[in-house]
Amino acid sequence: MDWERLIPLMIRQMIRQFMRRPGEFLTFRQLAFRIPGADPDVLHALAENWSNLFLITNNDRSLKLHENAVRAILANGLDATAETAMPTPPARTDQLRHERHECDHYTEEEILVDLRRCSVPSDAMLNGCCWRKICRVRGQNPGAVDAECWREICFTRGYLRDRQNPRSF
Repeated sequence: MDWERLIPLMIRQMIRQFMRRPGEFLTFRQLAFRIPGADPDVLHALAENWSNLFLITNNDRSLKLHENAVRAILANGLDATAETAMPTPPARTDQLRHERHECDHYTEEEILVDLRRCSVPSDAMLNGCCWRKICRVRGQNPGAVDAECWREICFTRGYLRDRQNPRSF
């Protein structure tokens, strides 16, 4: 994939969606639904890296266009703002761990044992950093987790997330 071309295109698509209603908060799922072929996790990563454009809520569930970004777009235009927008480097080293989503709730060994047993704790499925670590551990250990077990874990996670927030607010 040509990431150098694809990332600015996705940023423009995200900005266009928010310029329709600049003050509105959208969940990553809603935004992915409005952008054909987009993935909520990719949009989340883009929004985190371009914090000068997007404002993410504390619970990592929704985002909106940053007020300064709206002003820049109105003054300079969408293309100029999207071209000049650069990823924001982490401000402090203690934030770096959080921004990289390094999870210390469970060790990789614990996760692997849980995946082999097909019994991942529900709080790990709902916590974003834990879920990313679970996916990474599964990816690093191909064949260690049965495909049917993984499907069941993903189904359970979807059920828990929908039950936790049935209207995707």
